[in-house]
Amino acid sequence: MTIRTRLLRRVALIASLLAAVASGAVACGDEQRRGASGRDDRTVVLVAYSGYALPEQAAAAFTKRTGWKIKVLDAGDAGTMLSAAILTAGRPEGDVLFGVDNTFLSRAQGSDAFAEHRPEALDRIPEAVRLDDTDRFIPIDTGTVCVNADQAWFAEHDIETPTDLASLAEPAYRDLLVVEHPATSSPGLAFLAATHATFGAGTEDYWRRLHDNGVAVSASWSDAYNTRYTVNGGDRPLVVSYASSPPAEVVYSEGARTEPASVVLERTCFEQVEFVALLAGAANPDGARLLMDEMLSEQWQAALPLSNFVYPVRPGTDLPEEFRKWAAPVADPIRLDPATIGRERDEWLVTWRDVME
Repeated sequence: MTIRTRLLRRVALIASLLAAVASGAVACGDEQRRGASGRDDRTVVLVAYSGYALPEQAAAAFTKRTGWKIKVLDAGDAGTMLSAAILTAGRPEGDVLFGVDNTFLSRAQGSDAFAEHRPEALDRIPEAVRLDDTDRFIPIDTGTVCVNADQAWFAEHDIETPTDLASLAEPAYRDLLVVEHPATSSPGLAFLAATHATFGAGTEDYWRRLHDNGVAVSASWSDAYNTRYTVNGGDRPLVVSYASSPPAEVVYSEGARTEPASVVLERTCFEQVEFVALLAGAANPDGARLLMDEMLSEQWQAALPLSNFVYPVRPGTDLPEEFRKWAAPVADPIRLDPATIGRERDEWLVTWRDVME
């Protein structure tokens, strides 16, 4: 690929991302501004990505104790959410933003959209997940993005499940894997980062082999997992999802399942850390700081596994039975320095599109 072609693809990528942000602003901007300006002065607006679930009992206890209500504002996928926060720096749509993860952290750190706040409980949190030294991005939970496999499908077809990232490109797994687009999906970007951490300079060749092996690409996790994955009636028995997906299959089955349908391929797992931050110019900074403190409390942390299927960062927090049985923390996930991701992400996306599209 020529330098000129790479530059043209980079321009196209940036234009598409800006267009997505602009369209989101048109869709929700004026209405949300009116709602924010007219809201109860004792309401904290928590900006979060689509799919975030407020731990209701913990939130109710927070409101009862402090008098502050919590309103969750759906801001789309994590990338769109962060782009909107950066573009509206100093005049935010809410008070607190939750859901920046380690794949987007360096981009967030380079913006003036966020203000400092250091909860007292942060001193109890392990250094390994305290990836920001500016006291702006506070770790709340961890998770691992992993390839999940449909156990019944592989048993029925008498095929061994893959063992690691490299094996996904083998002929035995042709047309079996669905991944998320890394420009529109947080787990998609995490999977892309995992391949770079694993293969380094050989990553482009690895993606070419995946492409030639029939990998499918979905725009979102919801489409990949709920539509394309065979556990949910799709045509792909391998999907990029989470280490916590197996217990979620049981919990959300409402008694239909007593065991997970999926197994996690642990050697494909990439560690995610999710952060909360105070938005600069927040209408209710006092309530925002109290909420950030609360998110590291024992009660809030204990509620995270079964509300958002993530792992608490506070040491000593008990995991529910479903996690202990089917989602013990991955012992040695793939990791990559957020600064490296931030420095290389745009070029990775340009190259990925060149290979995959």
